[in-house]
Amino acid sequence: MEGPSDEELMTRLQKGDSLALGLIYERHAEKVWSYISKRLPKEAAEDLFQDCFVKLVEKRDSWRNQPFLLWLYVVLRNLVIDFHRSNQVEKKYLDKMATSEEPIVDDKDFQELVKNLSPETSKLLTEFFKEGWSYKELAARYELTEVSLRKRMSRALAFLKKGVSDE
Repeated sequence: MEGPSDEELMTRLQKGDSLALGLIYERHAEKVWSYISKRLPKEAAEDLFQDCFVKLVEKRDSWRNQPFLLWLYVVLRNLVIDFHRSNQVEKKYLDKMATSEEPIVDDKDFQELVKNLSPETSKLLTEFFKEGWSYKELAARYELTEVSLRKRMSRALAFLKKGVSDE
């Protein structure tokens, strides 16, 4: 291996050397992608791939001179676990809402809730909650994977929860 070791690069990163992160990225991007892409759907893997390097910077002070690759894989494993946990929680929440016999809001309140969303998002929520389309049907209709559709639904619900427009 040419140049500084991974451990030396981490020490430099801890001291604020932004070039060290670039070298770590160049050296380990392929390994990180391989690890993540085998454990997640492609769309999620692309996001988590970027998140990994952000997390390295955020967690740099937790690195305590242990072998870098072991520490990197712990960070990656935790990102993957967190992704799966959050997906399970979102899926349970969305599934519970979808199977609820009792309407959560009446039509007028529903229209008020979705009026600040983009027309596409508003239509998607209407088709899911009001018209009873399944994830599978909507994914086929919009030519998306079910994972992508669930992400869109989750984001839309997060916007509604925060009271923020997605435009």
